[in-house]
Amino acid sequence: MSESTTRNGKTSILLVGIFLIGILGQVSIATSAEEGISQPDTYIVQFGPGFAETEIASVSDDLDVPRDLEFHPSPARQNELWIVNRATDSVTIVHNAGQTNQLSEHRLDSNRNHFMEEVSAIAFGDWHEEFDYQFATAQESRNTYNGQGDPNDFMGPALWPSSLSHFAEENQEPGGLLGSHIDMLHESPLGMGIAHDSENVYWYYDGYYGELVRYDFQEDHDTGEDDHSDGKVRRYSDISLTRVPGVPGHMEMNHDNGILYIADTGAGRIIWVNTDGPGVTTNIMGDETQMEPLAEYSEVTGVEWGILDSGLSFPSGIALHQGVLFVSQNGNGKITGYNLDDDGKGVARSRTVSTNAGSIMGLEVGPSGKLWYVDSQNNQVIRMDPYEDTDFDEVRDSLDVYPNNSLLWSDSDGDGYADQSGTEISDDCPEIAGTSTSGYLGCTDSDGDSWADALDQYPSDGSQWVDSDSDGYGDNQTGTNPDRCPSVEGYSEFDRMGCPDADEDGYSDPSEDWGTEQGADAFPARDTQWSDSDSDGFGDNPSPAYLSDDCPSVSGTSTQDLLGCRDSDGDGWSDEGDVFEDDPSQWTDNDEDGYGDNPSPASIPDYCPNEWGNSTASLLGCPDSDGDGWSDIEDSHPENSQLWSDGDGDTYADQPGTELSDDCPGIYGTSSEDRIGCLDSDGDGWSDEGDYYPSDSSRHSKSLLPVILIVAISALIVSVVAFVAIRRK
Repeated sequence: MSESTTRNGKTSILLVGIFLIGILGQVSIATSAEEGISQPDTYIVQFGPGFAETEIASVSDDLDVPRDLEFHPSPARQNELWIVNRATDSVTIVHNAGQTNQLSEHRLDSNRNHFMEEVSAIAFGDWHEEFDYQFATAQESRNTYNGQGDPNDFMGPALWPSSLSHFAEENQEPGGLLGSHIDMLHESPLGMGIAHDSENVYWYYDGYYGELVRYDFQEDHDTGEDDHSDGKVRRYSDISLTRVPGVPGHMEMNHDNGILYIADTGAGRIIWVNTDGPGVTTNIMGDETQMEPLAEYSEVTGVEWGILDSGLSFPSGIALHQGVLFVSQNGNGKITGYNLDDDGKGVARSRTVSTNAGSIMGLEVGPSGKLWYVDSQNNQVIRMDPYEDTDFDEVRDSLDVYPNNSLLWSDSDGDGYADQSGTEISDDCPEIAGTSTSGYLGCTDSDGDSWADALDQYPSDGSQWVDSDSDGYGDNQTGTNPDRCPSVEGYSEFDRMGCPDADEDGYSDPSEDWGTEQGADAFPARDTQWSDSDSDGFGDNPSPAYLSDDCPSVSGTSTQDLLGCRDSDGDGWSDEGDVFEDDPSQWTDNDEDGYGDNPSPASIPDYCPNEWGNSTASLLGCPDSDGDGWSDIEDSHPENSQLWSDGDGDTYADQPGTELSDDCPGIYGTSSEDRIGCLDSDGDGWSDEGDYYPSDSSRHSKSLLPVILIVAISALIVSVVAFVAIRRK
């Protein structure tokens, strides 16, 4: 008899290392009181957050190299555990397994040295009116009758009744019928695993030929009989299996979709076979592998199959429960749970745990959903008891600070923030109590601004914590020295802080939303200027600064004498310094005579710019002694205001009406007696026109005697004529 978990003080507890689910990838589960807490699809409840390994049966229950176990499927016989023992070709039945009223019995059939020789696996099948649920076993034997004869390979699956009044009870007398078995077929020596399909059909791991075989016992031949002729055997030669002596390769059928899972022990893999899929069936009746008369013996090829996982250490036990396939690894004592895809042909997620087993083999999920296994080396059946885990976060409640929140479970530093990452209250500094709530949670926050010191770029300034562009100015616009351009590195400090400042004068470069009217640098490429109060393009800073404005409060365009002052005529000279502020062609008058220093074609150009002058005709701005408007430079008579030109250069003025006026202004002349300034060839003062003798300077008019004579004669004639006339009267 095997007692409960505390029997003989042999409760073995294994605290499996807490398996942290990747929080970001975890299936969301409800945690509110109203909604309750639901188990995530990827959670493996049989492993929980860790588990205790509880011994259920041992050598005291006659376990002797146990290799497989199954719970009886009858609802009336719940918690009845059947265990097959290789060393004794027997079955240990544990009633009320794991409960306080547990007891066990050991059954050995009288003909077990053939029908259960070197038993390796057990599988319950369908219910039978007489035999209750039937079960079949696999035998890792070549049929030596436990060493009493040479191997003849007349070996295969055996069918048994589970009725306690039949199994190992009927036909137990020597020399009678062949014990309590109800059927057997013999085409597979060295059977390593078995799984029930339907009715009396079972799948068998043929370790001798390395193939999967389908056995259909059809009608059983009753206990102890030996008519196998109605049997149908199909060999699936495409499914190549590799046997490891002494280590069963268990199998499990998913009756919902027809997928058969096989532990291919020697190949270190788990394969799946679609038993409902099509294949090519060939009759091989009479083949050398056929050991007895059969109703059918055939070969099937072309079935669909695949590899579920590989690289395992001698996979052995298999159990399927609610979409999770459990596989034990005999080579390392581990169990892997595979969350299967919807079609059962792939793995969505898996988790592997370690056990204390010395040689783990068969697996079974019990009526309460817990996982059980056999340890062949230590002759034990172990139940894995997961620790309580209310929120299914894989942390047992006794260690979970947040037992109703699947995302959280511990708070090492006691600051109110959880050690686990990925939630709203996860402690980013789980070993140091802290009050930070921004950036990192639960870390040191020296300045009390909610930002952790490790992320706070201003750990001593409670008004600033981050400087996105790393320019020394904080992003918080209401804090100390706020960065007005938080996303752009800049070092401006006067008009606004932390913005681009190309000339590094402390004033920011203008931007679309910040112009010179707001205080931006009016001269972004010149570090000596930054403001232009009157917006005329000249800076407020005085010389020697660049383009310093001489009139900083008045907008102006002057560029010559002063910069940035009013320049009404636009000649570049300020009105203040422009003598001719309305004349763009003139601006200076050095001699202050009212005429500009710029030469023609400028207006009113001063011909004598360095000498005051009052001339207004021809040459402007030169001395004009006689005030006639003509400069002394070109005035032929600078002391006579009535005269100013002498075109023929004879010293007699061109202007008429004076004693010095030239009567022949276009002809050089020296005459002065009859006419002034006319041609006088003989130089006698008389113009040639008035000189009777123009080539004789000694005279210039004819003699008067001839004239007198003529006059006298004329007078005489007149007198004579007059006298004569009178006489005649």
